[in-house]
Amino acid sequence: MKKFKKIAVTSLKIGISLLLLYFVFRKVPFSDVWELIKTSKYYFLIIALITFIASQIISSERLLLYFHSNKFLIHKMDNLKLYLIGMFYNFFIPGGIGGDAYKVYVLNKQFGWSARKLTKSVFCDRLSGLLAIIVLIEILALPLLSGYYKLLIIPAVVVTIAVARLFFMRFFPEFKRIFYKTLLYSLGVQVCQLLSIYFILQSFTQVEDLWIYFIVFLISAVLSVISFSGIGVREWLFMKAAQYFTFNADISVSTAMLFSFITAMVALVGICFQLKKFTVRLQ
Repeated sequence: MKKFKKIAVTSLKIGISLLLLYFVFRKVPFSDVWELIKTSKYYFLIIALITFIASQIISSERLLLYFHSNKFLIHKMDNLKLYLIGMFYNFFIPGGIGGDAYKVYVLNKQFGWSARKLTKSVFCDRLSGLLAIIVLIEILALPLLSGYYKLLIIPAVVVTIAVARLFFMRFFPEFKRIFYKTLLYSLGVQVCQLLSIYFILQSFTQVEDLWIYFIVFLISAVLSVISFSGIGVREWLFMKAAQYFTFNADISVSTAMLFSFITAMVALVGICFQLKKFTVRLQ
């Protein structure tokens, strides 16, 4: 029953991705997107790749903070390798073991560490990332507000962080000491990914109202859980943003596709470590 449920959920996610891509390419022909991508400035795409890699390195460091807080003293480089393998599983193996579950499985099997505590570490790592996304959306919403309503942004951010901290203290007290540090790491992750989006856009043309692209990207990061690796959702949201904000639809969809491609390239690195069957070292 559990296996059937997993297959059903995975099939649904793939179906959603394919359906959304179908809607996207009905409105924006793939041939037009491909022609635009071929004329992009590649040096900007290289910078976009570098900033994305930086985001993943910071993200792996954030996870390491959670592991170390629970006395799981993994070596820094091996944690990065494990993180990349998990990234590969998440992106390329639908229906297989998830990247987060893989990390828990490996560390539990190799060291006999508590699967429950490992799962809590990974789960809180994800929550920290979600908190950063919410905070950045609130900040980027500033241009949407008028007059004195702009003054609501600061208290909104403060309340969001305060509520999140109370939640952590109530349900995950073992991580309260690293709450603000992991939040800073999470903000660093998202800022690097926003920079990646910025440089992808710059590879096509000078783009105005970047903050709208950034908000749409952050929303797509949250909604990516309903599709396979975020594919389809990101392209569809960028296409819709083009319709509502009179953007160039070809550029919007091309940006989303190139970000997915960059993610796939970095995720592929994980298979190299998986094939070597490395073992995790301790500090």
